[in-house]
Amino acid sequence: MYDAMTPELIDIIDNVKTLAEQAPAQRRKFADAAAGLERIATDIAAQAVKLGEPMLRQSATTVADGLKAAAQLCRAAMESES
Repeated sequence: MYDAMTPELIDIIDNVKTLAEQAPAQRRKFADAAAGLERIATDIAAQAVKLGEPMLRQSATTVADGLKAAAQLCRAAMESES
């Protein structure tokens, strides 16, 4: 499920504070991270509905929701004033 979590995406997430302090033009990486997180969340959510075990389905849905929330945070950081 997490194959799409590239090292670059992980690096962006790890450096959110540093990136958020950059000039708005430098924050473009947040948009890329948000798109990647949304894509992964969508893939996980699609797989979740196919799971027969309710606990596994719930866990996968929770992970997908968390990744969507992280994408929203990336978008907010991109648009915020430094």
